[in-house]
Amino acid sequence: MLDGTKEYEDRQIKPLTKIHIQRRRIMTNTQNPNRLQTQLAHMIALEVAIEQRLEELIPEVSVHAGVTALLKGFQTLTKAQRQALETRLQTIADAEPLSKGIQGVLPVDRLSQEADYPVSTVLQIIYTMFNQAVFGYSVLHALSTRFLDSQWIADEGTSYHLTRQHTQNYVQAIQQISRLLHDVVIWELDQEGLECQCICPSCGAGICLCAMAGRSFLRDTWVEVGPIAVDEGVYVQLPKQNSAATKAGLRRGNVILAAGSQKIESYGDLQSAVRNAEPGEEIRLTVRRDSDVLEEVAIVCP
Repeated sequence: MLDGTKEYEDRQIKPLTKIHIQRRRIMTNTQNPNRLQTQLAHMIALEVAIEQRLEELIPEVSVHAGVTALLKGFQTLTKAQRQALETRLQTIADAEPLSKGIQGVLPVDRLSQEADYPVSTVLQIIYTMFNQAVFGYSVLHALSTRFLDSQWIADEGTSYHLTRQHTQNYVQAIQQISRLLHDVVIWELDQEGLECQCICPSCGAGICLCAMAGRSFLRDTWVEVGPIAVDEGVYVQLPKQNSAATKAGLRRGNVILAAGSQKIESYGDLQSAVRNAEPGEEIRLTVRRDSDVLEEVAIVCP
């Protein structure tokens, strides 16, 4: 199950029975027992690197109280997240011992501190690492759902829950940096006595709008590019062997556009259609295959 609204999740979370968990765990072990643990270890290593980097960089920004406070808050955040991940990894390791050699691989690119403007450079370093963390947690999100460490087995504490919370924290932190960066750059220039040379009406009158213009440009660019989730219908991944989807003829790359008379605009629509059907009931799905030609297939609900 992918991300959804809190209200939707509240309706959907139904912890599995021990039999279901054991059955799915067998499948998971057969596929790749250590993939989830490896990613958890990687994210722990990244959180540790961020903690250490923040410790190194905080003295560099001591001349700017606002940035110093921001980085100290980030330091507290990453420590808490690292501890939560360590707890989860240990819980999984107790149930399924880790293979030898599992460790976090950390290809973190570090920007040089040898810069004329250390405060804005530090913000760039942290921004880069936080974005790397967001991508890493995106990988962990997919693994947590595939390898049964999601909200379906517990209300909290799984890799899925940690991934969602930590991703939200880092995206919020990235936004905080984005809001502050332009003002910091202008502040650094002011410290050197470099006055605004812009000839726009306001700047020409002595009211510098350079920082505000930079933030507005960044905001407008994100809006113009558009959101990540813009899919039409539901893209079908490789169906499970001998599943209802396979028997119905669904295959990877198909796009489900409707279930009966209900238009499918998000994965939540499909979840609802399947959940509301009785066991053995047939649902007719409108599917787009490799071309623009639409087909109708019938899937029997488990």
